[in-house]
Amino acid sequence: MNSRERVKLALAHKEADRVPIDNGGIVSGMHEAAYVKLTQFLGVDAKVSLYDPIQRLASVEEPILKRLHVDTRYLYAQAGAGWNYQEDEEGFWYDEWGVKHHHVGYYADSVEHPLAGMTLKDLKAYKFPDPQDPARFAGLKEKALELYEKTEYALVGGTIGALYAPAWDLRGYEQFMFDTAADPAFANYLLDKLLDWWLGFYESYLDAIGDKIEYLWTGDDWGQQSGPLISPVSFRETVKPRFAKLHQFIKSKTKAKIAYHSCGSVYWALQDFAEMGVDIIQPLQPSAAEMDDSERIKRNFGDILVLHGGTNNQGTFHLNTEAVIADAKRRVAALAPGGGYIFSSGHNIQPNCPPENILALFDTGYESGRYPIGG
Repeated sequence: MNSRERVKLALAHKEADRVPIDNGGIVSGMHEAAYVKLTQFLGVDAKVSLYDPIQRLASVEEPILKRLHVDTRYLYAQAGAGWNYQEDEEGFWYDEWGVKHHHVGYYADSVEHPLAGMTLKDLKAYKFPDPQDPARFAGLKEKALELYEKTEYALVGGTIGALYAPAWDLRGYEQFMFDTAADPAFANYLLDKLLDWWLGFYESYLDAIGDKIEYLWTGDDWGQQSGPLISPVSFRETVKPRFAKLHQFIKSKTKAKIAYHSCGSVYWALQDFAEMGVDIIQPLQPSAAEMDDSERIKRNFGDILVLHGGTNNQGTFHLNTEAVIADAKRRVAALAPGGGYIFSSGHNIQPNCPPENILALFDTGYESGRYPIGG
């Protein structure tokens, strides 16, 4: 069975020859420091290039993807015309939205926000980047066709549609959270502007790759370690209908499934995710409240959601190899039976994950994920 067939069966909640393995997404990638250590450990002379300068995610080259048994290959849109990643000597740089970032240590944080201090009148006059700028999609259709025809990998749309994350960057995290309660007219207008932006983006993005991909990403973080990030009532009033509209539009353009990323404690929202058109949920962060019981998640939601990840990235990846193997085996045993599971690192592999643990993680998913599970 090839990778594309394997992923298709998992998405249909059916058992393949083994559980498919994912790596290469905005939320299932590998930090550049971890990647460098892995390539050195394997004795591979690899070139390091970034596809996400904020999280510092490295483009994992083909020999490494094959060594990790990865079944997916990602397709990303580019930035609009006239923007290039340019970091100054002190680590500052601007994205194409005008948000100022500062690269310090392993990551980059947003430190200046172009909508800070604006009124609703100012916001209505503010011009966003063009979501349908042809430069974003130049060569993408041809690349998708080449990968589809010349390889047997499952192709995935990697650019991740989010609403609150860009609002936080544009307005400032604290200010936008305040806006949602104290200035809802501003907050709702901004969320609707961002929704319109993504509707325009996905129209062109899916015109290029929609008939070649198996799934694509949307998402925002709705959980913290101990519970919801915002009240479930507010989520259902403001977030759920907007993502439902976005997902409905996406599904009018492609047969691809929708993978939704939401970190933290989100057990309370899993039914909501399904109701707003989500097909795949990730990362199932087991170190957050109510998320460690993989058996319960599978039992209650495994029929309506494909489960992606679930491995304890935050709690075990930096420990000894035995702990990583034991956790990976546990997640496969709980989440894989009957199909409907994609194995991954849960979230991005961080700098403190040793190369031995990276190999052990993916090798365990490959070996323990053979159907029948435990057979």
